[in-house]
Amino acid sequence: MENFFKKIIGDKKEYKAFKKQAAELPSPYKETFEALEKYMWNFAKGDGFLKVQQEMLEIFQENAEEQVPVKNIIGDDPVKFCDDIMSQYPDDLWLITSQNKLRNQIKTLI
Repeated sequence: MENFFKKIIGDKKEYKAFKKQAAELPSPYKETFEALEKYMWNFAKGDGFLKVQQEMLEIFQENAEEQVPVKNIIGDDPVKFCDDIMSQYPDDLWLITSQNKLRNQIKTLI
């Protein structure tokens, strides 16, 4: 039971620290990051997806520090940018898990 509480409290602290760092991004990095984050969470399976968001935050922090234009970070299509990142973490996405489950189910039937 103690491990359960440590996990919950630790995860909450980690998430709060992540949100604080994201809020400290300068404009327009902050607003862009928040929009991308909101889109990506729609496909996340659970809290394990936070590591993906943290990696994306690091990209934004480094580029903000170097004053790289946001468009140079995400390119012309923000959906493609997000999808490219998410494709690297298929186990953390409910959509890909569901797609693979369906593929396997049909494969066994035909």
